[in-house]
Amino acid sequence: MSRQVTQCPVCDEPLRITELSCTACNTRLGGLFQAPPLARVAPEHQSFIETFVLCRGVIRDVEKVLGISYPTVRARLDAAVTALEAVYETGGAASSASTADTAAAARRRQELLRQVETGQLDPAQAVEALRRL
Repeated sequence: MSRQVTQCPVCDEPLRITELSCTACNTRLGGLFQAPPLARVAPEHQSFIETFVLCRGVIRDVEKVLGISYPTVRARLDAAVTALEAVYETGGAASSASTADTAAAARRRQELLRQVETGQLDPAQAVEALRRL
């Protein structure tokens, strides 16, 4: 999947679409256009959603394609859903603070699951930590 630039490389704020053009007749439209909801979630969520859809939602297949365990697939799916819900709830681009909070929580969930997979953390402890997020 090609990377979509959605954040300013200087200040990390969301970028706005201000022009659309036709590749056939070169007509140009100027204005303020909103990116589709999927384009407004983090690239890692976009990539996971793409894989999930290509696997027709079969978690077993997602596990094989990504080489990760069932709990990790579930955690990534939950994180992607949460991020997409945040986009729909805000009705626009999520603020950088809420996006950062969502991304931080997703990273924490992934880290907890990795610790369970490697035996560094007991599953019951991970569940408790996940509830506190």
